Amino acid sequence: MLDEREIVELIASRSGKLPAGYLPIGDDVAMIPPGRPGERVVLKCDMLVARTDVPPGMTWRMAARKAVAMCVSDFAAKGVRPSSFMVSIGLPRGTPKGRIVGLAAGLAEASKEWGVRLVGGDTGEADDLVVDCSMAGFARRVVRRSGAKPEEYVVTTGPFGQTAAGLRILLQGATASQEFRARAISSLYMPSPKLEAGLALSRFLSSSMDSSDGLAISLHTISEMSGIGIKVTGLPLADRLEEFAAANSVAEEELALYGGEEYEVVGTIPKDRLGVAQRVARSLGCELRIVGETTRAFKGVLFSDGRKVRKDGWVHFRSGP
Repeated sequence: MLDEREIVELIASRSGKLPAGYLPIGDDVAMIPPGRPGERVVLKCDMLVARTDVPPGMTWRMAARKAVAMCVSDFAAKGVRPSSFMVSIGLPRGTPKGRIVGLAAGLAEASKEWGVRLVGGDTGEADDLVVDCSMAGFARRVVRRSGAKPEEYVVTTGPFGQTAAGLRILLQGATASQEFRARAISSLYMPSPKLEAGLALSRFLSSSMDSSDGLAISLHTISEMSGIGIKVTGLPLADRLEEFAAANSVAEEELALYGGEEYEVVGTIPKDRLGVAQRVARSLGCELRIVGETTRAFKGVLFSDGRKVRKDGWVHFRSGP
């Protein structure tokens, strides 16, 4: 196995030379150039652990890319362009060099894909693969989770349920057509946060958040933090999800609401701004979909027929159902 110094050198060599204003990777600290006047530093960290975050068949290259995607998705939901990131990597003793090369390739791929520079990090021994990503950017404003007002639309940047179906295919052997199976598994292995759409839509949204823990949790969080109710009027289902659900005796709303791993933006928008926001989204290859409406008539999240939407999804350390 490579030692710590060799691992750092390998990852740094794959990431490329940093421009002027940055300290080279390998120094005691990282340094990034300041933002424009009036901007504040925006920070985010997120941890990927193989046991809980890496589904069967995902390569270490894909896992490293996903670790960065997890942070990028939160920046997208806040309307902030990320600038730089650092990673702390935990590796089991005896990890083959080929897997470390895969990690380096995944980090370099993510850096290029989202235009965010790797500026440093750390390595250490662990019982499982751990990739802890810390990301930084600059902004004058972030879109908060708490800004929703009554009588607004609830919107999202993409369809839901495909990743939950993918997990059922991988873990339970669920039945699926070849085309749907390929799309569902790809959505798990190669998540695609909507960074450019999130940046462009942020000027229209009154509240927003990342949906990676599930659509239902996102809706409940916005409802609670904004002090409003949400009436769900329609679910943005992934293409052919109904067929998959019927073939596997599962309700499509279960897949769409409670699965997680979608990495979409979920937010609220004044009704008179929806049209222009949808046009902006389409210009970026993204469809802004209506999920429901906010209201002062009740608190919590309900379907339009009065049924409660469970506050359920992916939650670490939960001891029971």
